[in-house]
Amino acid sequence: MRYLFVLTYYRPHWTGLTQYAARLAEGLAKNNPVTVLCSQHDKKLPPKEKIAGVRVVRVSYWFRMLRSVIMPGFLPTMIRLLREADTVVVYLPLQEVILVTPICRLLGKKVFLVHNGDLVLPNESGWKGRLVEKIYRLTTGLSIRLSNGVLIQSKDYAKNSKLLSPLEDKWRVVLPLFEKMIVDRKKVADFKKRNSLTDKVVIGYSGRFVEEKGVDFLLKSIPWLVKEIPNAVLVMAGDYKIKYENFWEKIRMLIDKHKDRVRLLGLINNRDELLAFYGSLDVYVQPSRTDCFPSSQIEAVLCGTPSVCTDIPGARWVVKNTKMGMIVPPADPKKMAAAIARVYKDRDKYVKYRGKAKKIFDYQQTLEEYEKVFRKD
Repeated sequence: MRYLFVLTYYRPHWTGLTQYAARLAEGLAKNNPVTVLCSQHDKKLPPKEKIAGVRVVRVSYWFRMLRSVIMPGFLPTMIRLLREADTVVVYLPLQEVILVTPICRLLGKKVFLVHNGDLVLPNESGWKGRLVEKIYRLTTGLSIRLSNGVLIQSKDYAKNSKLLSPLEDKWRVVLPLFEKMIVDRKKVADFKKRNSLTDKVVIGYSGRFVEEKGVDFLLKSIPWLVKEIPNAVLVMAGDYKIKYENFWEKIRMLIDKHKDRVRLLGLINNRDELLAFYGSLDVYVQPSRTDCFPSSQIEAVLCGTPSVCTDIPGARWVVKNTKMGMIVPPADPKKMAAAIARVYKDRDKYVKYRGKAKKIFDYQQTLEEYEKVFRKD
């Protein structure tokens, strides 16, 4: 089968969505031709290249609009590439999806949409943001109805989604792909030494510093946390200056206030370094306001690090199903701190379920589930 993946951002762009898409594209590419159509989000990137067996075609953009980019050459390029494809996999959100789906169906191509969370724009976007969200739900909802199916990661999120809840007949539930996470203890020791963490209790977060991720709640939990764990340090990885959102300026004062307790590592895109980061953590925290299926939380669990997660649809699925951590009410820094301390003090109680997590996120089994969906519908 010949595949065409369509999404706004692809490697080397670094988000959970991008990693999910790349792992699936590269997995399918072992036995099938796979092409990815995406934006040339960085002008330094070549228009065409091959990455891990996947042909990547990038379309230049004119300007950015909120979290997306405007690409006049997108549709002509997609139509050309459709001639070479049997099955099209579209990663949402994609503003062009209302055109992509009907074109695929008219040309007799299978088309699946992959949902990685409803579009939730920051409060500061005001009425414009709310209007964009509404238009997104209308156009994407219609596109899902026209598609062969929408791939979702958990029914927990879908049942609570304004977009997905009315479209249950289109749901195709498949977990994301994760490769084996093998932690090298020597590299962990070196990582801790380089970052002055050797004698610390390390609490971690990895992800974008945007409003939906709730980083501010985690930072506000520090005063309560240090009462329970005096030598606790919060180590945070990921992009903290996001071009499309000004959240960094809102939390900068909190970071400065607790600068002796916070380490900002920036984006870690080296796999060995990322494994060392997760392996160095005593507890991982997912403090999100809204989240679908955060990849960093799963990576931490697969590395043997228990998690504290807010009780929100989708994100809580991992802790509920692996038993590797605790779930706390969202937007409650005091209870978050208490849960972190409890998980740390009873760490062995949660770490013993790592084997269960590995079975749930079995790479080959999950890849075969995707292939079954693509062949069946």
